[in-house]
Amino acid sequence: MTDAPRAWRAGLTATALAATAPLALLATARSAGAEPVTVFIGFAWLLSCAVAPLVVRSATPAGLTRYALAGTVWGAGTVVAGTLPAATLGPHPVPHLAHAASLLGLAAIALQQLHHARDGRDESPLGVETALLAAVLAALGWDWSARAGLHGGAWWGPSAALVIVVASVITAATVVLAVEHPALRVPGAGLAVVALGTELAALTSARHPLVSLGAIAAALVGAYVLVLGQPRGGIVRHGGAAAAAGARRLRVATAVPAGLLLVDVALFIGAPRADGVMFVFFAAVVVAAGFRQAATARAVDRTHDRLSFQALHDPLTGLANRAALQSALHEPDRTQSLALIEVGGLDDVTDVLGVTVGEDVLRAAAANLREHVSALGGTTYRVRHDEFAVLLPGPPEETVRHLPGAFAAVSAAPLQVPGAGRFPVDAVAGLAAVASGPSAGGGREAMTPLLHADLALRDARLGTTGFSVYSGEVASAHARRLLLRERLALAVAEGTVDVHYQPIVNFTTGRVEKFEALARWDDVQLGRISPVEFIAVAEESNLVVALGEHVLRRAVASAHAAGVFAAGVRLAVNVSVVQLQAPGFADVVREILAQHGIPPHLLTLELTESVFLDSDSPAERVVTELAALGCQIAIDDFGTGYSAFGYLDRLPVHVLKVDRSLTQSMTGAGNGLSVVTAVVDLANRLGLTVVVEGVETDEEAEICRSIQAGLGQGWLYSAAVTADRIGAELAREYPVSPGAVR
Repeated sequence: MTDAPRAWRAGLTATALAATAPLALLATARSAGAEPVTVFIGFAWLLSCAVAPLVVRSATPAGLTRYALAGTVWGAGTVVAGTLPAATLGPHPVPHLAHAASLLGLAAIALQQLHHARDGRDESPLGVETALLAAVLAALGWDWSARAGLHGGAWWGPSAALVIVVASVITAATVVLAVEHPALRVPGAGLAVVALGTELAALTSARHPLVSLGAIAAALVGAYVLVLGQPRGGIVRHGGAAAAAGARRLRVATAVPAGLLLVDVALFIGAPRADGVMFVFFAAVVVAAGFRQAATARAVDRTHDRLSFQALHDPLTGLANRAALQSALHEPDRTQSLALIEVGGLDDVTDVLGVTVGEDVLRAAAANLREHVSALGGTTYRVRHDEFAVLLPGPPEETVRHLPGAFAAVSAAPLQVPGAGRFPVDAVAGLAAVASGPSAGGGREAMTPLLHADLALRDARLGTTGFSVYSGEVASAHARRLLLRERLALAVAEGTVDVHYQPIVNFTTGRVEKFEALARWDDVQLGRISPVEFIAVAEESNLVVALGEHVLRRAVASAHAAGVFAAGVRLAVNVSVVQLQAPGFADVVREILAQHGIPPHLLTLELTESVFLDSDSPAERVVTELAALGCQIAIDDFGTGYSAFGYLDRLPVHVLKVDRSLTQSMTGAGNGLSVVTAVVDLANRLGLTVVVEGVETDEEAEICRSIQAGLGQGWLYSAAVTADRIGAELAREYPVSPGAVR
């Protein structure tokens, strides 16, 4: 809280003193018939209101002003009531009017808090609940005062009723506020004591002066409790947990008024009185109850509408959600296409700029996509974190032409978010047909188009066009991937994935200096499976870590048994970035080397360039640890992807493997030879060993020798061989003159 300006505080103090001065003159002039204790209490509070602005430092200017002015009004009314205890204003007793007026400032504060306490909420307004409880309290107060013999004639009624009504409103407001905000219970109790004490003092001042004095003294104590008991954090609008507040509100709003009313009705039935004012209060209770019922009904309708919207819409983007899509697919009225669009690149935005910016980009993509799709007569849904579903009229063969526009709408999203424009976002999509008419299998059958679109989306991820339309071929490919996943998991568990070894030959001597271990899989049900196919399945199904460890263990064990390491020949094993990120991979390598007593420098771990793109990543730290152990690190398939040279100086790289695409380009008409020559020259200058992959002709081998590439690998020398042929390869010396090797 900030301190109010000094001038402002001084003004509040001056206001309280300005009200005190004329009241002091009035009290001096009418001191003979005054009630000195009441007058003293009023002046004590006025002085407190004058001092408080100069002392209290934890209140806002607005809050301090409200309480200071309300307190000044109450103190002034109390002084007037005590100074003129027997005076009348027309037919009305002055103490009644003064006490009623003294409570108006406090009533204004209570009603203002009621107005703000549930701002923007669906429940019925707190003012309605306050009116019901106040009507019950007023009826009870009026009946009690009549039964206590406090009524003083016809002139007494309106002024007493005014005091009772104002005090009841304040008391009811404090009860409701305390229920809504538990932090207000203590100051609320103080305010209720002020209101009820003032009411009692007004009603008993004529016939029971001692009771009146005690009541006004209690009101003074309540006033101090009100001020001192204010929560330090100020008035909280929506205090407490919503569920707990709702339960408390239901109990109080129903049980308290009903209980008090039953007591009052029971008294009235037991000792009936012909009292018109009492019937007016009863009528007010009925009217207030009616308003509360109507307000509750409206609140229920608003809550129903809000919950219905939340149930069918995504809170982040405002789009319809998966439940709404299921409803739309349950009984489509026309032939439509369902496109499942996956947004790519959001992880980069979130990792660098934070979750909030990532959500802003997603919101922008959703808004762009909705605008594009709405113009086509379609509907957009958000079904997963980074996936949108789009329903478009017409079969997939027609709607596929709208996908480039949808992709462009998604790609434009980062440009609409400050700071995110440097991160490209793309999209892929899977399409499926949605036939018109009710679904035969209910809700599960209705989601079949979404399943088909998801299969097409998976197929699109593997392709190059960015989209795929569901068909029998897509379904068959998915079924094969599922079967491959199942069979591969079994093969890894049983250790039936084999390892073959391709020689890597020295261009100058023709000797085998290294073998690359390559996974091979012959399944009894599916036959021979291409490594390209089953390794992709392994990466999709999280089997790549287990598969990689199996290959590493078997390759080292078989090479050791065949005498590879004893001959000083190295073994190269491919390692994926997923393996490097798996906990304990370096310990696995260390344990395998120790198990067979193999020097670490004889083991080469081949990695792709993607491992080194993220500086100081966990994978890069594991690579550094393995290099420190003594293992050699090779960059596989150099010349594809990013092919950056910066990390070669930063990281412990020992071997550079030139990709077969560059090898094949050396004999073409382009600049392939110049590129490979530059790569080899740079690697030699950096002290790296160069392995040229895909060497298949004498011409390619001769070029590699001429540009001083060290090692070659390819079918010109040998395909990958089984473990039982390793010994023969170790003894073999490949000719190095052109035309000698076939």
